[in-house]
Amino acid sequence: MANNTNTTTTLLPDLVRASIILPMMDKYVLTIVYICGIIGSLFNVFTLLQKQFRTNPCSLYFLSASITDFSIRNLVLLMDLMRYFNPKVFVYMDITTIWCQLRKYFTYLLSCLSSTYISLACIDRFCTSSHREKLRSLSEIKVSRLLIPLVLIIWILFSLHLFVTFNIIPSTPTNSYQCTYTRNIYMFYLLIDGYFFAMFNGLIVPIFLASFGFLIHRNVQQSRRRTAPTRNTTTSRTAAGAIPVPNLTLNRYNLHLITILLVQSSLTIFLNIPYMIIYLNGIYNNVPTNQLFFLIFAIFTYMARWFWFTNYAKTFYVNTLSSRMYRKKIRFYPHL
Repeated sequence: MANNTNTTTTLLPDLVRASIILPMMDKYVLTIVYICGIIGSLFNVFTLLQKQFRTNPCSLYFLSASITDFSIRNLVLLMDLMRYFNPKVFVYMDITTIWCQLRKYFTYLLSCLSSTYISLACIDRFCTSSHREKLRSLSEIKVSRLLIPLVLIIWILFSLHLFVTFNIIPSTPTNSYQCTYTRNIYMFYLLIDGYFFAMFNGLIVPIFLASFGFLIHRNVQQSRRRTAPTRNTTTSRTAAGAIPVPNLTLNRYNLHLITILLVQSSLTIFLNIPYMIIYLNGIYNNVPTNQLFFLIFAIFTYMARWFWFTNYAKTFYVNTLSSRMYRKKIRFYPHL
């Protein structure tokens, strides 16, 4: 009993400091993420709109993901930052029914949409890197132009349930109002907004990206192993007067896009999973009452939140650092 009392007394100052430091860090970290993300998105969109990029299906998926990430920063992150820069407006909006529903709607819709676009980019690069003609034929600009709006419409319609699921409800015992799920449809909320949202973004998409990343890497390695023997065979046939056989190789442009995709996929997995763990934990478990566990939980929650928002601000910087070709294509608008 004495040991528990001593531990509580020792941790209390740490909790007080954490309650002051963590919100301050949250304010500055999210502000930096927002500013860097906005700048990066503008450069990313301008670069991907260049002719060489916009005629490639994978680049169109990247462009769609960049626009989605830009929307997340302005419709979700910016509104969240208002709690620090304009608390009165934030409190007023936070207890407004329409904003309560819109905030949940945009968070759900845009997060799933961004995950879907990068998944489609993975499928496209897998088809491009495949040695099968039928799979390579699926990597076409007309396919991406069909899938991009189709996926958008599907997620827009699927996310409409949030306007019914969430509302401003009085909480007890303080009788203050909060934006939360409607009590009589708890099971629906648990399955769709809890299980599905977290599992899709935190488990299904990461496994999908990891699996297709491995398959893409394998296809590239197989293609490289075929290149040398094919070149030798082609040279011999040409010297003998035979018709040259076309080589099944990946050009440098496609290899750069594959490199960008693999790095982005790896970081998406790393940055998404912690937040989804916290998200699921918040649904099924109460906040820890033990002071040590609460301190650890608070730190991990803030870090997971920073990782999650960083995921939607990373694209331009990942592209620039991972691809020399991309760095060469960066120009200022309107000289694109």
